Amino acid sequence: MKYGRCTRRVWLVAATILVLTPAAATAQPKPVAGDSWAFDVVTLKNGATFPGMILTETPTGIEFQIVRRWVGRPAYTLTTRFDRRDVADVKKLSPAARAALREKVADIDPISERRRMDALELAATDWLGAPGGAVRYDAEHFILVSGAPDEVTRQAAVRLEQIFTAFARVFPPRHQAAQPVTIYLAAQMDDYRRLIGPSAGSLLNLAIYDPAANRVVCGSDLRRLGDKLTATQKQSKSQRAEIAKREAELRQLYKNSKPDLDRFLQDLNHSRDRLREADAANNRLFDRATQRLFALLYHEAFHAYIGTFVYPPLSPADVRAGKGTGELPRWLNEGFAQVYETALLEANELRIGHVDGARLDRVRKLLAAKDGPGLVPLADLLRAGKDTFLAMHADQRASADRAYLTSWAVTFYLTFGARTMDKTTALDAYVTTVSGGGDPVAAFQTWTGKDTAAFDKDLRDYLARLQPDGTVAVKRP
Repeated sequence: MKYGRCTRRVWLVAATILVLTPAAATAQPKPVAGDSWAFDVVTLKNGATFPGMILTETPTGIEFQIVRRWVGRPAYTLTTRFDRRDVADVKKLSPAARAALREKVADIDPISERRRMDALELAATDWLGAPGGAVRYDAEHFILVSGAPDEVTRQAAVRLEQIFTAFARVFPPRHQAAQPVTIYLAAQMDDYRRLIGPSAGSLLNLAIYDPAANRVVCGSDLRRLGDKLTATQKQSKSQRAEIAKREAELRQLYKNSKPDLDRFLQDLNHSRDRLREADAANNRLFDRATQRLFALLYHEAFHAYIGTFVYPPLSPADVRAGKGTGELPRWLNEGFAQVYETALLEANELRIGHVDGARLDRVRKLLAAKDGPGLVPLADLLRAGKDTFLAMHADQRASADRAYLTSWAVTFYLTFGARTMDKTTALDAYVTTVSGGGDPVAAFQTWTGKDTAAFDKDLRDYLARLQPDGTVAVKRP
């Protein structure tokens, strides 16, 4: 429900790249562990190593596209030229492998997303009784109905296509006849409240998945922020025009007095810098709001996909009769949704496993507080229903947050620490037992092979040693 970030492409001259030293390179964030991407690799005589893709080669140099894939961060590219005199070694991909890499790199380029956004076919549809008040986009697993600005709508549609495709690869759909989920995207909180109905007055969650109606409703304040951003951009454009006009006047007035002209131009450049900083701050504000929106969408989209196409709800009697597994236990559903809301999507590849640092910090604070409530006791978490995760009033927020944090911690450990999730049949057996009315604690102990006390001990040890890149520090003797 929190964060996301767009990829970016940066063009740098060769001189900027060549000043990198091995020490500078090691100061960077950690690369993706066990990266499945194969690269051309250039090693310089100063020891710096650059993974990426050879674009062209000549006897005097190499035009090279560096590809950086850091843990927990979107990939980006930097294009440069290496002088042959500075190159110590070049490891080259086969032509077929380089062609595959070229396709992946093209897909992480923001221009690629821009093209997909522009190519979308959106149809006008009704919005809260207003004919043509929204647009609609139909996909295989979802239908997007959006009252948000066009740019946000198109980006949301593209990102949702990617995330649903990624979900289908990790959790293949089992119920092909299921109907696509409808996702409503509101750009004003008043619209959000009207869409979700009577409970809106007290509900603190900014997005919900309603399985009975097979819909996701997501609220935001993007309309107001977008209007404010547009107004400030117009004002900034006007101020820049005034500065340009003033500069032309000064150049004419002081054309024979360079010292005076330089002094006045310096003041104008300071004004331009302040405008640039203000524009950047406003853009960051809008970007953060958009990122929060996409995190909300990813979270609720997981609930919708998993509950519609993989683990739909069934009555205990139907589960016992062998008609299916039933739905994921609530804690596990919420845990997975939090893992996937911070997912990175690149070249149709879903990257998870990096740690949400803010969540981990909050978990550790709960564990460290001697007089605090701590994490939710494991037995209570395993029996928790949906109400445990809903904050209908402000005084319920802390309790709901504890439930979310505990479910994230347990799910993350099971997925990336204990690797319990690797065995789908064992997961299905656990879900079937719980959905069929079996004891949640006993089923969990059978699934993990540990009683709750032993599991809790291992969980705490894992969380204490967990690193931001998802690796675990070596236990000290």
